[in-house]
Amino acid sequence: MTTMELVWADKLTPGSLMVEDLIKVDGEMIEVINIDSDATGDNYFIEYADAYGERDEITIPHDKYIDLYVYVDSDE
Repeated sequence: MTTMELVWADKLTPGSLMVEDLIKVDGEMIEVINIDSDATGDNYFIEYADAYGERDEITIPHDKYIDLYVYVDSDE
């Protein structure tokens, strides 16, 4: 049986995020559902789902770094 472990991978700006990325914001692990920016590119609107499947949206400035997490096979 394979065991997957969630580990920190990188720090990214909102413009580098992709749909389905797992990020930590305000101590909470969330999955990116959709990404959009304002007309100036100064702010990004991240639609996300939390661990309970509840969806919401946050606004993140373009120059803020966000912790990216990935699952890795802990058996290796």
